[in-house]
Amino acid sequence: MSLRSSLFLVAALLFAGMLYLFLSTPNYGDANVDPITKGKEAFQQGDFDTAAEWFKVAAKGGKAQAQYRFAMLYRDGKGVKQDDSQAVRWLQLAAAQGHTEAQYQLGVLLENGRGVEQRDPAGALTWFRKAAAKGHAGAELHLAVMYAEGRGARKNDAEALAWAIKAAAGGNTEARSFKQQLLNRVTAQASAGDATAQFVLAMLYQQGQGLTADMQQAESWLRQSAVQGNVEAQFHLAELLISREGDANAQEAAAWYLKAANQKHVKAAAAIGVLYATGRGIKQDNQKALHWLNIAATAGDVRAQANLGIMYAESGEDAQAIHWLTEAAKAGLTDAENNLAVFSALGRGGKPDMRAALGWLKKAAVTDHTAQYNLALMYLRGIGTIQNDEAAAELLKQSLQDGNPRASLLLGLLYDLGRGVVTNSEDAITWYQKAAEQGNADAMYNLAVLYYRKEDAARAFELFERAAKAGDSEAQNIIASMYQRAQGTAFNMPQAIAWYEKAAQSGYAPAQFNLGNLYRKGDGVEQKDSKALYWYKKAAESGFAPAQNTLAYMYALGRGVAVDKQQARQWFEKAANQGLSIASQNLGLLAQKQSSFTLASHIVEVTPRTQILTQEPFNIAHYLQLYRTPSLK
Repeated sequence: MSLRSSLFLVAALLFAGMLYLFLSTPNYGDANVDPITKGKEAFQQGDFDTAAEWFKVAAKGGKAQAQYRFAMLYRDGKGVKQDDSQAVRWLQLAAAQGHTEAQYQLGVLLENGRGVEQRDPAGALTWFRKAAAKGHAGAELHLAVMYAEGRGARKNDAEALAWAIKAAAGGNTEARSFKQQLLNRVTAQASAGDATAQFVLAMLYQQGQGLTADMQQAESWLRQSAVQGNVEAQFHLAELLISREGDANAQEAAAWYLKAANQKHVKAAAAIGVLYATGRGIKQDNQKALHWLNIAATAGDVRAQANLGIMYAESGEDAQAIHWLTEAAKAGLTDAENNLAVFSALGRGGKPDMRAALGWLKKAAVTDHTAQYNLALMYLRGIGTIQNDEAAAELLKQSLQDGNPRASLLLGLLYDLGRGVVTNSEDAITWYQKAAEQGNADAMYNLAVLYYRKEDAARAFELFERAAKAGDSEAQNIIASMYQRAQGTAFNMPQAIAWYEKAAQSGYAPAQFNLGNLYRKGDGVEQKDSKALYWYKKAAESGFAPAQNTLAYMYALGRGVAVDKQQARQWFEKAANQGLSIASQNLGLLAQKQSSFTLASHIVEVTPRTQILTQEPFNIAHYLQLYRTPSLK
């Protein structure tokens, strides 16, 4: 081989080697490659040098997962020179971003003095707490040991036990035996009168953690701790008592809440505020309620913020109400979101804002049954949004879980009228019945109407009678008619007259008209034109066209009053202007000086009450529902 050929071969081999190196060397700056994934792959293959390079790229880019993994390489000396200080540096960056395992491992290094000048138990405790708060069983066990030994914090067997129980529950096998040792120590301390140990033991018995649940033991230890002034025991004892029935329990709960609140326990302040507001277990006092709720709300208790908003709303202090409701709503309390929505819809504290109202209602309606009802009503009426009966029906079905009678009434109406659902009288009956059982008068009435239409007169009469006895004038007029016609009951004119009179006295025009007819005809009563005239006038003056027509007739013929053609003409015209055709005919007869006028007979309107769906103008304030009473939950 010539010298030239040899040189050419050497050059070719060098070029091939360089090309191989170029092609086989990873491009760590390639934006299309995920460096963490590449680093994991290299690590699994045992190529720690390459893994370190990939993790370094992502770690410098701020990725917490990469910072944690890069730190572990420094700790173990894999792919990089072993360096605990570098491990601490990168763990701190990852831990600060909330990386749980980094928080735990940082705690371990600080506890053992690795990568720092000296052991730092207090710093370790801080990071263990952060990891333990997210359920890291190893961190929980470390906390248990540190509290038991008094490292990084004051020695506290009760606190140690609480963490040991959590660690054991999380599957940490080392924690199980340690837990039992601590449990024995805490039990001994509680028996010796240590208030903190007594409280911890009470909680363990109450929750069944580390011990078999035993409410009697829980209450006994709570009482012993509370008497010694342990504020948490006082609060939890109050919580236990208020969950029970009876005035005595409520009174004792109020006393313990007040003791804890006076020790600046925020949740106790929020609770005693509610008890003062509602008068449960303690004398009702709005000023004291506002005092305690303000303390708790200002401290950030969202339940107190919502309750404070409710109280200010009920007293008409809308600006204050909106402030506190907004704070609670931002935290996701649905009753606050619902009330803010209603405020926006009604323009309380400003101009009506239907967009804001719908926004808050949609948030609350995910879980809140009152908000579901309110949003359904907005959809049914097309207020601030396109009318959507189908969506309304679905919302109403959800809202019924808390037994809202208005929601039951509305759903009954939808099934009755076939809006948003297929018409189904049986389903309508079901929902009307539920609302009626809760005292909703319109539901009772509509239920009776349905049975009336189904020709079940006896059942209809029974329901109309219940409504009539409750003071429903329309129902009173109907059962009077049913007595008169023997529908669903025996013929009974005295009862018919009595019920017509009840309804007439309450100002119900059809009943006044029907009673006038009885006196004009002498049907079941002594014939008396003067009494007939009296009732016709009452009904006519309220705008009831059939009565206006008959009153005109009375004036035209001089029945119960002197003949007065001008009055007759005026009343015929009033009735005709309302579209009563017989009144228009009677006007023509009056002009021809004829006297064979046509009169309306018995008037009974048996139709469902649909005002909530059809009334115009619609007073939405009458139907939207607010939370009006502060509550503990």
